[in-house]
Amino acid sequence: MIEQKTLLFVGYGSMAKAIACGIAKSELRNKYRFEIAGRDLKKAQTFIDENNLNNLASVHQLSDVIDIDGKIVILCVKPYALEKFKYKGKATSVYSVMAGVDIEVISKHLASINYAKIMPNVGARYQKSSSAVYIKGDIREEAKEIVSSFGCAVFVDSEALVDASIATGGSSPAFLALVAQALIDAGVREGIKRDDATELVRATFEGFSHLLAQELPNDIIASITSPGGTTIEGLYVLEDRGVRGAFIQACHEAVQKSKKKH
Repeated sequence: MIEQKTLLFVGYGSMAKAIACGIAKSELRNKYRFEIAGRDLKKAQTFIDENNLNNLASVHQLSDVIDIDGKIVILCVKPYALEKFKYKGKATSVYSVMAGVDIEVISKHLASINYAKIMPNVGARYQKSSSAVYIKGDIREEAKEIVSSFGCAVFVDSEALVDASIATGGSSPAFLALVAQALIDAGVREGIKRDDATELVRATFEGFSHLLAQELPNDIIASITSPGGTTIEGLYVLEDRGVRGAFIQACHEAVQKSKKKH
């Protein structure tokens, strides 16, 4: 029997939840044993219970020192919390989801053979994350296996590009949720019941995801937009009001914010 490796999650917030649940639903569930570490042991146990991880995970017995020796660490704390703990031993790998914090800084707090910086999103919960990955060390296959277990993994050539992917993945689900809410409200304005409008928009997003998997956005637009039709009228309003530019600027500001925080 192959001995299970330990995935040590430092933090138990929404991103830790998304990644842990994604891996737990994958073929890796039998390869790794989870440990959950944080300042509040009760919250760590609640994290395990609420996400049905009891058969996979245990609470890390925590003082102010976290034992990382020989483990794979998934660092899911906020950047300001990096200094809240001391880390004992040397990890085999450290995967950080902290925006704007470089591996050089992380290595001063956690000793490890290898490091990786990733930018996943909450879709990891359903194994549908889009994650930019930068690695330092000989762990490409390991990183591909772990990150791909909770979604799409795209390897990039610099840490800066991981932070840049806040625009395309990290923050974008919130922006798309704003679009979805606007479409639901538009349906209500036209007289559709809110529950019905919600169901229709959900189905539209599901269908759109399949279209986008096969076609470029401009091709999708062209296929829907007929001369003098309804869609071109709506697109005219959106372009006239600078919606495309507003989205690009919103993404840019989100990326810049990650840099200003550090």
